[in-house]
Amino acid sequence: MDRATVTELVGHVLAAFNERDLSRLDQCIAPDYQHPNPARARGRQGMRDAVADWLATVENTRLDLDDLLVDGDRVAARMTFSGRQVGEVLGIPPSGREFSVSVLDIFVVRDGMFVEHWDLMDRFALQQQLHPADVKADATHRP
Repeated sequence: MDRATVTELVGHVLAAFNERDLSRLDQCIAPDYQHPNPARARGRQGMRDAVADWLATVENTRLDLDDLLVDGDRVAARMTFSGRQVGEVLGIPPSGREFSVSVLDIFVVRDGMFVEHWDLMDRFALQQQLHPADVKADATHRP
């Protein structure tokens, strides 16, 4: 997969968040799109629903591309996700606070569309920014 095509595909994902335009996902997410999260619906509609959930709980949404790596049909996009929390996010009640966190998305491209996707978000940083009273001082502790 060439870098220009991948950059265009990632641009559609960015626009879905930044322009709050879910139709942009139709241009980059395959109908049979897969995500390993069992709580998320499969297919393009599952991705649309996930983005819609974020847009409903975050105002001034911004997703910026920081780094893009392409290796054959695999794409890694390191991004910064920011906004202002206005709804419940990952169990944290609305705080009205601004946040900015790192995310890493890994996609598989087939026939010019994203067909598979894994994502990681710095949830600890998100919790620190949205509800600092719940964050323990020892961030190295893992249950």
